[in-house]
Amino acid sequence: MKFTDLPQNLKKEIFKLYILKGDDNFVIQSAIKHISNACGNEMGDFNKSFFNDENFSSEKVKEACLMLPIGNDRKFVLIKNVLKLSEAEKTNMLEIIKELPQTTTLVIVYNDAWKFLKDGEIVDCGKLGNDILSKYILVEASKSNKKITQEAILQLISLCNNNMTKISNELKKVICYCDNEISSEDINEIVEKDNEYQIYELSENLGKKKTLESLKILTSFLQKKEPFQSIFGLISNHFRRIIHSSLSNLSNAELANMFSVKEYAIIKAREQSKYFSKAQLKNILEILEETDNMVKSGKMSAENAIYYLVFKILYC
Repeated sequence: MKFTDLPQNLKKEIFKLYILKGDDNFVIQSAIKHISNACGNEMGDFNKSFFNDENFSSEKVKEACLMLPIGNDRKFVLIKNVLKLSEAEKTNMLEIIKELPQTTTLVIVYNDAWKFLKDGEIVDCGKLGNDILSKYILVEASKSNKKITQEAILQLISLCNNNMTKISNELKKVICYCDNEISSEDINEIVEKDNEYQIYELSENLGKKKTLESLKILTSFLQKKEPFQSIFGLISNHFRRIIHSSLSNLSNAELANMFSVKEYAIIKAREQSKYFSKAQLKNILEILEETDNMVKSGKMSAENAIYYLVFKILYC
C-alpha cells in the first residue's frame, strides 16, 4: 500500500507484519510512528521492542514477538538498519514470521538483506506527490507564522527532488532566514539543490547546447565535494536511462523496475530525450562506454572523466 493510505488502513485493521520500502527516511519514520501509535501506547517500555545492527539477533526478536503485551492489546516490534543476516538467521526469521501471534505487530525497514521475505504488508515509503508535500510545507510555514508563495513551494519541492527528508531540513533553514513571506528567490538563494535535480538540470542544458550554463551547473555540483566517482556514476547512469527510454516501448514502471529507480527518474529521462537526436544518443552511448572503460582501467581519473564526458556530449 502507499504510505498515504496507511493511516486509514490502520483504523480498519492492524496486520502482524509490515515491510517498509522506500528511500525517504522522513516517510519511513512517519510510517513507523503511525503503526506504533495504532498498536497503543500503554506500558510502552514493556510493549515496544527495537532492534538494529548493534543488538539484533533472531532469538531476541523471537522472544520479543512471543511475549504477551502488558496492559495493552498489541506488542510492537521494530527492526531497522539490520544490513546483514546469516542463512541461519534468515531461516529463523521466516519461522518467527510464520508463527507471529495475533497480539504482535512486527515492522521491518527493508534493505537488500531482507530480500528473502515473501510475506507481509508492504508500505511504499518512497517520494510523495506534490499535493501532499505542498500541504506539509504550508502547515510547517504557518506554525512559524510565515507565508510562502505557491511558486516558492513548487520550487522547494523541485530543488529537493520530492524528498521529504530534504524538504523538511531545508524548510527549517528557509523559515529561520526569512522574515514574513517566503518567495521563490529565497528558495533559490538558501536551498541546496538535490544531486538528482542538478543531474537533470545539467543534462537538459547539455541537450540544449548551453555550454556556459552546463559548466556553471557542473562547477556548482563539484563544489559539494562529492566523490568524483559518485558524480561520474550519476551522470553516466542518467544518460543511459535517457538513451534506453527514448528507444524502448516499455512503460515507465517497467523501465523503472529494470533500472532499479523511481518512476520519476524515467519520466525525466523520457522528457529530456527530446533534446537529442537518435544519432546523438548513439554517439553518447559510445562515449559512455569509452569513458567508463578508461576509468575502470585506470587510464583516466573520475574527475577528468566528468569533464571529458560533459564536453563530448556538448559537441557530439
